[in-house]
Amino acid sequence: MESGTSLERMVFFSDAVFAIALTLLALDLKLPEGMAAAQLDGALVDALPELFAYALSFVIIAKTWLSHHSDFALIRHFTPTLAWLNLALLFFIAMLPAPTSVLSEYGDDPTPWPSILYATNIAAIYLLMAVIWSYARHAKLMDPGMTAHVHRRVFTARMAVPAVFLLSIRPRSS
Repeated sequence: MESGTSLERMVFFSDAVFAIALTLLALDLKLPEGMAAAQLDGALVDALPELFAYALSFVIIAKTWLSHHSDFALIRHFTPTLAWLNLALLFFIAMLPAPTSVLSEYGDDPTPWPSILYATNIAAIYLLMAVIWSYARHAKLMDPGMTAHVHRRVFTARMAVPAVFLLSIRPRSS
């Protein structure tokens, strides 16, 4: 990528959004204020669902950022369509702290909405990663050395994640 190109700017902007999303995840991790030291053990145990949701979302965002980085190392050309697809991806990356918070706060409640929101958000992220990957290949934006075999392998892996998360959505029995 040449310095100052639209592609380079898009990648730098994407990196910033990923970093902000990771930071926003951590802001939701809090213990109650003003508690006695004797209550700390119980408060830490009570915070485990929030910590688990944070860790899972952190790994998902980090893995997505690593994949995004690898993808854009192979993408050589910029188009407005690529930019819009990338912005759609960043929308769901930036949104992930909200369903993470809902899941950690209300995941044990009988309503299925916390897990539905969370699974749908993750599925959207990976579907958009697959769409960007395919669009870049079919629009001939990628390094010409990218083989069809590698493209299919990456695309299939990307499609497995949304399948798992969408299949995890099941109505809860009352």
